[in-house]
Formats: sequence, C-alpha cells, structure tokens
Amino acid sequence: MKIINYSILLVSLLTLFFSCSKGQEQELIFEYGTVSDIDANTYKTVKIGGRWWMCENLKVSRFNDGAPINYLSSNDTIGWQSTPAYKIVNDSLYGKLYNYLALTDPRGIAPEGWHVATDEDWKALERAIGMDSAEAELYAWRGNDEVNLILSEGSNNWPTNSVHFGSNTFGLSIQPGGIVLYQGLTSANGLEAFFWTSTLKGSEAIYRSISHQRTQIFRQSADKRYGMSIRCVKN
Repeated sequence: MKIINYSILLVSLLTLFFSCSKGQEQELIFEYGTVSDIDANTYKTVKIGGRWWMCENLKVSRFNDGAPINYLSSNDTIGWQSTPAYKIVNDSLYGKLYNYLALTDPRGIAPEGWHVATDEDWKALERAIGMDSAEAELYAWRGNDEVNLILSEGSNNWPTNSVHFGSNTFGLSIQPGGIVLYQGLTSANGLEAFFWTSTLKGSEAIYRSISHQRTQIFRQSADKRYGMSIRCVKN
C-alpha cells in the first residue's frame, strides 16, 4: 500500500483582526500547509480553531489500499445505491461527489492521518468563525454572515445573483459543487454546496449545505443514498 506522507508546510502566517459577535477584536493567526492523497493529489490545508482542514474538496479515485472507487458516469440508480461510488461534474473545481458507501468503506477514503469531517468538526469550525454555540447545535439554517468568511473570494464560481459575497477570510474556499440525488442524477451544480459528515443521526447522515440564496449554513440529516462533497480534517 502506498504510504501518504502529510507534510506541514508552513507557507505563511497571516495576522488580521476579526470582529467577533461580542464586538471584541480577536487576533487570528493562520497556519497553512498541504496534504496528499493516494492519487498524489495535493490539497492546501489551513488550521482553524485548533483543527487542520483541507481547503479543497476531496477528489481521490482510489481507496487507501489502492482499490478503485467506482466512477459512475451514467444515471445508474442500482449501481449508485449498491456500491461505493463517485460522480464528477467539474473535478478540478469541485472535486468529486461521493455516495455514503464510499465514505464509510473500511479501506478508507481520507488521506492517511486524516478523516472525513465529523459533525463535531463542523460545529467547531462554525464556532471558530463566529457562530453562537447554542445556534450551532440546531438543525436549521444557522448563523448570520459567517458563511462569507469561508466562501471562495468574491462571487468566484458562485452565481452573479448570490446574496453573499465571499471574503474567504479563513481560506476554506467553499465552492458550489452541487449534489447527487439518490437516483444518481446530479443537481444544483454551481448553485449550492453540500458536504457529508461521518456522523449519523438514526438511519440518516448529518450534512452541511450552503446556498447562493442564503448567508447562513444549513445543518440537517439526509438519506445516505445522496452524493455530496467531502472535506477532511487531520486526526
């Protein structure tokens, strides 16, 4: 099995002042690095709230043992619901959209030393960018303008009629990769971003979504037959 080495490349330290919800100024120091997957895709990373996040959506096509993840180019409902798989809309921009079978496969989909972001990882991120702790626990549209801090800068790759204008202050560069419906059809590409977490709620999986029509972050659970983008966090 190919060993994936994670190297913390301290590219720069960016110091700025961010007004938090209580009107105080908090000095933020960002550390940047990179991580590579088994396909030798290299992702930018950033440390936020004590956790290292990938700044790009996962795009790996193989499990960590080298076995291929099924690529389904057609609307193969049976294949999509029965085998670990992904779909591609714009790989270089959005990464891949994975079904939950790929996410939970024991062979592993995240780079070595990393994991698919949990619901708790996302809540920690949301608190770090200014969301109220109690609000972060809700299953709803939450927050106020925090979403602008993690979106790709300006309206880059988002619709021109978006209600938000990303500053990408925290460097996560969220892009509207869309979703795969349970029938295997892609939808909302270029309009919305959907991210799986590895956390279950009953028989469903918790996810996050960001819409070009809202300045908030949505937390809810969904049928595991959907396909979404994945962000990974360092163990």
